[in-house]
Amino acid sequence: MDFEFKRYDKNPIMSPIPGVQWRGSARNPGVVYDGKTFHMVFTADSRPKEGHIRLGYASSTDGFNFKENSEPWMNPSLSANDFDHAGCEDARVTYLDGRYYIAYAGRSLNGVDFAAGARRRGPDGNLNPTWTENFRRVGLAVTDDFKTFEKLGPITSEHISDANVALFPEKIDGKYAMLHRPTAFIPWMLPLHYHPGCIWLAFSDRLDFWSTNKREMGWDMIDGEDIMDEVLLMAPEQKWEMQKLGAAGVPIPTDDGYFMLYHAVDRVGCYRVGMALLDREDPRKVIARTPNPVFEPKDEWDFADWGLPCVFPCANVLVNDEVLVYYGCGDYHISIATFNFKEAMTYLKQFKR
Repeated sequence: MDFEFKRYDKNPIMSPIPGVQWRGSARNPGVVYDGKTFHMVFTADSRPKEGHIRLGYASSTDGFNFKENSEPWMNPSLSANDFDHAGCEDARVTYLDGRYYIAYAGRSLNGVDFAAGARRRGPDGNLNPTWTENFRRVGLAVTDDFKTFEKLGPITSEHISDANVALFPEKIDGKYAMLHRPTAFIPWMLPLHYHPGCIWLAFSDRLDFWSTNKREMGWDMIDGEDIMDEVLLMAPEQKWEMQKLGAAGVPIPTDDGYFMLYHAVDRVGCYRVGMALLDREDPRKVIARTPNPVFEPKDEWDFADWGLPCVFPCANVLVNDEVLVYYGCGDYHISIATFNFKEAMTYLKQFKR
């Protein structure tokens, strides 16, 4: 690779904790820096696996050495009628309008029960696929201090499988904006061969409303009410991207545009990372995009015991001129990589469109 991240020499920084049931893994961390403290919200699976997934919290003053809470930070909802009754995972954290917003994926039925054949209906006999097929649906929470938080409810449709939501850190032309990956099927199904997962860019006047819950679209659709105000932003182009793409961390605003990292998955399931640059005035326009990955699995912990080669960033934090990339490794660990931001921008601009 012509440009490559530098791995932290003390990786992984977080791993499973033997004997702590809810901390059977640590992965896919969303991180934000407030000028004094790095706040991390990470995914944790239960072991022995019970099917529930939670979000933990850890903090650091230097961005490398984290101290985590002994108890989960966000648990699944106690209400069986909520979209996140069985799990909360893969958080991205955005500082916006003076508050910290956490976008996270939820499921209504735990994965162990679903794999064993259990199925369920939603409220009022709802047969939408976020219930019957246990698709992920993305919700939003907000906090001011990472001690308490408020769940704002789901922001993606219950008719699709959605994930990898990252809110932009500022309004664009008076509207909120987010990246997401909606599909009509779960990530390991054959239809992805024909319709690979893509990154979409959506806009809304409200943070708590982005997507309709209508299934049938009438001929007199109203943008923003019957269907989302959004565009297809990035689709797979290279062999290392062929199965699906997803946003990594929160886009970084610069004078040259919005810098973003994204993960991509090839046909055999290997997760790698690329870079892209979006127009600052109109982020619907992709200005530049790397044709080759800039980061890929390498360390032994980047490979899961069951064979998944995976580096999965959920945060790219700019501090001075260094970007700290926080990523999940092989679905069990958390590691850090860094790169010089100016050098990355110079490299990325070679691939203008």
